[in-house]
This record gives sequence, structure tokens and C-alpha cells, in this order.
Amino acid sequence: MRRVKRSNKADGVFIFVLIATFAVSLGISYFYLKGKFEFDSAFIEEIASRPSKPGSKEQKEDTRRLYELKDTVSKDSDETEAAESSLLAAAEDSIRKYMKTYEVRLLDLYMDREGIMYIDLSGELKKNFRGDASEELNIIAGLYKSIEPVVPGLTALKILIEGHETDTFGGHIDISKPIGKEIAEDI
Repeated sequence: MRRVKRSNKADGVFIFVLIATFAVSLGISYFYLKGKFEFDSAFIEEIASRPSKPGSKEQKEDTRRLYELKDTVSKDSDETEAAESSLLAAAEDSIRKYMKTYEVRLLDLYMDREGIMYIDLSGELKKNFRGDASEELNIIAGLYKSIEPVVPGLTALKILIEGHETDTFGGHIDISKPIGKEIAEDI
């Protein structure tokens, strides 16, 4: 048997051609298949069509901020601001009393024109929750029931954790959308 000896230069050219062919085919397949792997999602479209979060520049006119830090409250107040301050105090007190047993802080509180109250709670709620679905339902419904009598015009409750929307804080009940009276009637 006779062995054919190839040169190192021929080996280098072969490897270069192989790598170039791979790179070219990779690029062509990317551009050809890019559109085939895109998908439409109703969930993504819904999020994109939602108005911006409360407190943002786009919604400043549509949102009444109920919760303010004590040093940011202005001294020039008329009857409307006095009414909102009393609403603020009542809502804040009821939320703090209810959430005290769970060692959760109230970070912020908003209410939009549609009567949806946005409650921003600290991350301890999600981090320390160890209950089941009924315990999670009791916390949400109890929170709604504690706020409903003191806030006239309340239509729904939206719970935020550390300023962000979340699907759930315990893994059982969906809180990604505002929660209405039906949750309080379930218990």
C-alpha cells in the first residue's frame, strides 16, 4: 500500500474553505429562517397596547396620587387636597393595619380615574410567603375588604411588588390584572 502525502498548505486551504462554507450557510439560514420563528402573541400585544404605568409622565393627568411622603406634601391645600389627604390617611391606615401581621411595608399608593387603586408593597410579601392558595386568597381578599369601606369609588385593586407588576406573590392567585369585588366575595 502506498500512502499519499498531502502538504500542510492543502490542509490549511481545506479547513479555510470548510469554515467559510459553514459561515456562509449559517448567515443564509439565519436570514431565511428569521421570519419563520417569529410568533404573534395576544399577551404581548395586550401589554404593548396598555397605557403606561401610573405615575409616569403620560398618565400624570389621569392618575391621582394618593400616597405622598410627609416632607413632599405642599402647604398650599384647598378642599380637594384636604379630601384626598383624608382619603390618603384612611387608605394608608387600613393597608398598614392589615399588612402589619405579614410584616410588609406600603411603598406607594395610586388611584386612577377608573377607580383602580394601585398598591405598591415591599418585596417581603413575595419573599416570605409560605402559604397555600387559600392563604394567598385570604390576603388579597382581606386587603380589598379593608380598603373598600374607606375609599369611595374603588372599583378594583392592582397589587405591585417593589414597583413592578407580578403574576403572583405566592404562586397560586393571578394578580397580573386588577382584582375586583369578586375576589372579596369568594371568601
